[in-house]
Amino acid sequence: MSIDLHQALENLSIADKRALGEALIDSAESEASAPLITDAQRAELRARLAYHRAHPEELGITVAQLKTQLTSGTH
Repeated sequence: MSIDLHQALENLSIADKRALGEALIDSAESEASAPLITDAQRAELRARLAYHRAHPEELGITVAQLKTQLTSGTH
């Protein structure tokens, strides 16, 4: 945390510090309760993992190849 930000926070009134603290807690709680992925994304990942386990001989692609495909628009 920068010294300027720290000083600004120290200079807040008690009411403002409490309001800021409550807002930060509310924000953290809402982010923590939000799912990281959707149910559809979870199902897709499970399907891909099952396919990979059923076909271990199939080679994947490297991260570099994926980046190239994504930037060139080829799939």
